[in-house]
Amino acid sequence: MLKTRITSIGKHAGSKEDGLIILFDDSASDKLRDVSMIHEKLSDSEQNYALAVGQKVAFDEQEYEITYLGPLVESNLMSIGHTVFDFHEVPTDPRPNAIYLRPHGEPDVHVGTVITFGK
Repeated sequence: MLKTRITSIGKHAGSKEDGLIILFDDSASDKLRDVSMIHEKLSDSEQNYALAVGQKVAFDEQEYEITYLGPLVESNLMSIGHTVFDFHEVPTDPRPNAIYLRPHGEPDVHVGTVITFGK
């Protein structure tokens, strides 16, 4: 299980209309920070990647089920803290760097929100 905390939200990252949350760790460029949420791993929890379809991702107490994991999610998440949470139906050609979640519709996220991957 992975646990991270949102440390900053870019000025163009908080729009609920697009149904996406873009995450990066602190290594993100200024341009990426503008459209992303920056997060940091929580040092007081075990940090291993063990995500699978059917598991949960929680944003504080708001839980979502993983419906698709792109083939680039593990390498990107573990190396640069990057993934895209997509709150839409899985399309015919899904994003390779995305975690698709349901129910559809973004959670309430703010600086300090804890994200738990793989509940």
